[in-house]
Amino acid sequence: MHQYKKGEYRDQFVIAYLTDLDDNKDVILWAEKFSNMLKKGLILLYICDKKYTDISTEKAQEKLKQINDSISLSYIHSYAVLNGKTKDIIHNLGDLLNGVMIVSKVDTQTKEKKNPISINNITNNFYSSRLAYLLFSKPFQDTPFTDVILSMNALKEAKEKILWASYFGRFSSSRIVIFYHRYKDTYLQKQLNLNIGFARKMFRKFNIQTLNAHSLNTRTNEDVQAMSYAKQNSSSLCIFQTTKNKSIIEFFTGLPEKKAMKRLQNTPILFLNPRDDLFIMCE
Repeated sequence: MHQYKKGEYRDQFVIAYLTDLDDNKDVILWAEKFSNMLKKGLILLYICDKKYTDISTEKAQEKLKQINDSISLSYIHSYAVLNGKTKDIIHNLGDLLNGVMIVSKVDTQTKEKKNPISINNITNNFYSSRLAYLLFSKPFQDTPFTDVILSMNALKEAKEKILWASYFGRFSSSRIVIFYHRYKDTYLQKQLNLNIGFARKMFRKFNIQTLNAHSLNTRTNEDVQAMSYAKQNSSSLCIFQTTKNKSIIEFFTGLPEKKAMKRLQNTPILFLNPRDDLFIMCE
């Protein structure tokens, strides 16, 4: 474990969720990028879950130690091998490892049940996460976070999403694209207006540049539309919230976050679950 200067990096960690002990370069590079931006430590995580792997904890620890020793970073980084159910461990990473976010690859093509990074397994295992989690599907490219899309809706938990967007404006000089569509319901529209107003107020406070992107399509989920916007405008990142209350409608039409994941190409997604016990960075 590398040491770091006192006060330079706080004892909070970006967690690189490794599901392949050999092919993991892109996950680590993405995690390093966020560690650098947020000035947080880095932890390589492997979960020995019998549902997905038969690798022993000893073998995983040996491999992670080798990977960790090969990382040349000036700040604290380490590794952890945890044994148990993936969903339960991910839910508790804030307590177990003092994490602030998770980075994971998602395989948008496979439907294999034993693949922990299939869209279905990522959705199921991360649904109760109390940390923000970044998902990507393409090989890592070290490009700046120039335009970050903040998809806005009427959820009262939008403040956490807005706070995360502000980190990019503050720490990476990103322009925040506020993407939304209007509601026919007057109450929901009022809540949306309040959320947008709060976002603009916070961004003005930190002198963060913004851009409004208003869609006229009120039928398609705003996150799904934001993915199309991101592709057309070569945006750096999308920030979404997952579905708070699953309904019978989503059972037939599919969850919006799954639809967004299926559109993952060059624009990664930072997801937040709308929870009352989210772990938020101490900034």
